[in-house]
Amino acid sequence: MKIGTISDYINKKTVIIFVVQFLLVITILSYKAWKDTSVECIRCHSDKEKMTKLGYPQFYMTQEMVEKQSNHPNVKCHECHLGDGRAKEPDKAHKGMLAVLLIDDDGNVLKRKDVYPEPLLPSGNDMIRNMLPKVRYNGELLPHPDVRNVLWHDRNPETFNFDPDIAKKTCGKSGCHFEELKQFKTTIMATNFRQRTMRTWLEPYGPHNCGPSFADLLPSEVLRSAGFQFKNTEDIRKELNLPFSKEQATAKQKFCNICHAGCLDCHYEPDRKKGVHNFTNKPTSISCAGYGRGTSICHPGAMQSRRGETYIGGDYSIPTGMNPDVHYKKNIHCVDCHTTGEKGMGDMQRKASCQDCHIEIEEAHAKSIHKNMDCATCHISELRGYQITVWGPGLIASKENPFKKYSLYYGIQGPPILLKDQKGKWMPVKIWPHSVGNIKPDVRPSERIMFRWPNGETRDAYYLVGTFNAHANNKHLLWLEIQQASHPYGKARKCESCHKKPIQNSQQIAVSTWEFMDNQGAEPFKGGHRIIADKHGLRIMDMRNTTPIKLLEGYRLEDFASWIFFKDKWQMSGDFSIKAKKEKYNRYLLIANKLDNELKILDNYVKDKDKDKRIQKQFKELKGVVLHNQDGALERIEKFKKEL
Repeated sequence: MKIGTISDYINKKTVIIFVVQFLLVITILSYKAWKDTSVECIRCHSDKEKMTKLGYPQFYMTQEMVEKQSNHPNVKCHECHLGDGRAKEPDKAHKGMLAVLLIDDDGNVLKRKDVYPEPLLPSGNDMIRNMLPKVRYNGELLPHPDVRNVLWHDRNPETFNFDPDIAKKTCGKSGCHFEELKQFKTTIMATNFRQRTMRTWLEPYGPHNCGPSFADLLPSEVLRSAGFQFKNTEDIRKELNLPFSKEQATAKQKFCNICHAGCLDCHYEPDRKKGVHNFTNKPTSISCAGYGRGTSICHPGAMQSRRGETYIGGDYSIPTGMNPDVHYKKNIHCVDCHTTGEKGMGDMQRKASCQDCHIEIEEAHAKSIHKNMDCATCHISELRGYQITVWGPGLIASKENPFKKYSLYYGIQGPPILLKDQKGKWMPVKIWPHSVGNIKPDVRPSERIMFRWPNGETRDAYYLVGTFNAHANNKHLLWLEIQQASHPYGKARKCESCHKKPIQNSQQIAVSTWEFMDNQGAEPFKGGHRIIADKHGLRIMDMRNTTPIKLLEGYRLEDFASWIFFKDKWQMSGDFSIKAKKEKYNRYLLIANKLDNELKILDNYVKDKDKDKRIQKQFKELKGVVLHNQDGALERIEKFKKEL
């Protein structure tokens, strides 16, 4: 190539091309900068008088208010809500704008002006429903009868799933939380990996209380979309004696998708004092529990309803009134113990460690006769939520569907049955009978208790009882749902709670009382049953209704109460007794009783020494150690008394 000067390569044509390209780039960048504003949003919404005249006083908002409430300096309206911040006409300005999704019982998105003409702020005294729109009836604020769920702006309005494409345009846009969104899309929380692994009633690892993924996306390493897929639907049809259309599968899946979390579910917390744009960097426990948006979103669905647990207690339990976890009373939030894992944002760890706060207790417990039990085994005394679950014909989105979930057999079960996990460690579990009708294949009982994730990713299990015929709905598949319980921590169970006579082969008995409260099938009625676990196996006993069952028109008992025909069928073979040597148990029981007496005396003494914080701290540490390891405990007590 000939070497020369720049002028050798410049002519009139190249200059024109360069100038045109330069002007084009400048024009595009200038237009983007000109469009990157919410000046018209602010001009309209900061005019309080205008907003009131238009009939939307709740939408009055200034730039200063937004920045203060959200803690996002210089944030522009369209960066979160989309829309056109330059348009003066409302229709153009609001085109493509994101809005809260208000879902009715048919899976429709309602118009906000029709049901929620107020700011998005908590209201009413029912904490688990205080973000739902209200109507006043007989002087009392009650949830709006047309609204089933409130979903935030980062959901797909067709599928109700968290939508990564929406998040990419808002929270996860370049310059905001780009890396956080990238991380979140790889987590189990975002991909909903475990739920999406459940393809049919039998594959890959048996039936589940939540049912299979009826029309969901297939499990993936990275969340890429928020749509529907029908591979599972086809496979479910093969196991079913009835037709099951894509429309029926879609109706089911939309309500399943409501439970699954997105960015705003954790970090958006409208507040009466802090405002409608309040965001939090560290999610609170109430945020994890759905932030007042009902019982079928986030952890109220999985925790309060299914596992029968609670962390917050009170209204955040089903039935209400359960005691909160002792840690919640001390202002310790879920994310303080369930920390973020290596994947970053949203990679919340299922297993929580007690060592950061209870080092001495953990060390004592590890050397004790109960070292093969997890902490929850002693510290959980009852479980609530579902007590029976029946899948049968009913209405979903006001249309016939073979998979209506009759799970509102709400009640109390206690004390929890104790079982060994995959590694042989004792844990408390909630056990309750399940059935689904119109199943085609013959299913044999499981050979043993089956853990859904054998490597220990979760400790949940199930047992297939098999298929049985009833009067209608063809064959019914029966199974026992067995879910690990982790909350609420409270006062420890007494020795006699686990070690009933005869000590050598203690039988476990859990009592369940419940009330059927569904709006389909029958009018409300009450009942109960027992769960027996001993050396002869585990079984459901004495299933009964204690008040009459009054059928609603068009329903049969098999639809919602198939347990009536299978009362003696829910049985699992194995040895589930809690064994102990009589002499050894009596010796440790004597020590435990002596410890109780000694600690009561010391409790009263230390309280009188309220000015001596050192003694109080020493006694607290001593108490924790001796209660969790009785070997040498009395000697430790005597030593402490002498030092006093």
